[in-house]
Amino acid sequence: MSILPKLFPLLIIITPQLFFSMRQDHKDIKSFIPFGESIRGFANQQFISAAEISRILRERGVFTLNKEKDYTTPILQTLILSPKEFDGLVDAYRYREDSFKTISREIVWENNVDLSIINKLPIDVETFIKWELPTCKLQNPIRFVNVDNNPNHIKTDFTIQRNDINKAWYEQTNVFTATVEFINENGRGRVIIKHTAPETKELAEQIVKVKIGQFKDNNIMSRKNKPKQILFSEFGNSERFAFFYRLTTKMQDNDFITCKDIKDISIKPDETCDILPEGIDWMQKMKRIVISGDSLGQTYFMRETQYHESLVLWNIDALFNYSYKGERGTFTASLGFSDYTKKDMDLNLKY
Repeated sequence: MSILPKLFPLLIIITPQLFFSMRQDHKDIKSFIPFGESIRGFANQQFISAAEISRILRERGVFTLNKEKDYTTPILQTLILSPKEFDGLVDAYRYREDSFKTISREIVWENNVDLSIINKLPIDVETFIKWELPTCKLQNPIRFVNVDNNPNHIKTDFTIQRNDINKAWYEQTNVFTATVEFINENGRGRVIIKHTAPETKELAEQIVKVKIGQFKDNNIMSRKNKPKQILFSEFGNSERFAFFYRLTTKMQDNDFITCKDIKDISIKPDETCDILPEGIDWMQKMKRIVISGDSLGQTYFMRETQYHESLVLWNIDALFNYSYKGERGTFTASLGFSDYTKKDMDLNLKY
């Protein structure tokens, strides 16, 4: 069993070598540059950020007061992009969809359970795929196996193929892999989902739902028990800063992982504040601020607690060093409420 889940019951570090995803690009992706309506659909994908579009416009000498894609994408449509500019957008699209995201939830089991007892019960998701993911096909049956012969750590890997002929040129056939794990440690444990594309997340959530139903039917889990999720609404603004800091720069008593730097932050002024404190009043009319750089944790509005109650922080990218059993290296972890900007301020957002 990996040491990493034990270190972070709320944050599971992704190890990319355990997974794969493969995008089959449009056959002519290297021989044409889209423009007009073709580039509009591509630029409006969630994996292309407003900052990337603004950067292209800025380098062309085009500056806009509003950086939102609703305003900048129509301007982008009027341009003929250079190969370098287009390749930058394509690389950003690939990187964000293909990168691995991890969801970890706490779970409580009945005493003295053995997860492998019902390990071989079938998981039927074909109906779900047919109605909810009609452009996808499951490439291998869902089968849970024991991890390192541990009867209380079970895992399944699954692969889906997404192919939709009605999609635009940039969404051809793609193959994505994800995993679902259940861990029991003396009655307390975790559900861990590792996914890439949105479709793998939806299917993984359905697998968890079916499996938990099996656990309850076999008295391994209480009928009233639900996996514990960390919700956006569980924190005040200041508490959210403290939460992220404890997962990064304030990490203590850890001989394996240390936080080296905070590289990216997503932040905005709280809309309920009529007047921001002096020092951050320049943010007053900003809807979203995404900052990339070095040592961002040392910026005054991140470091000084008097500003935290007036700011909404929902995402941090941090660079970590690790040293374990002679292996050393670095990795970047993105921590946050990824759906915050997608659901129109729905406060029941999941970590």
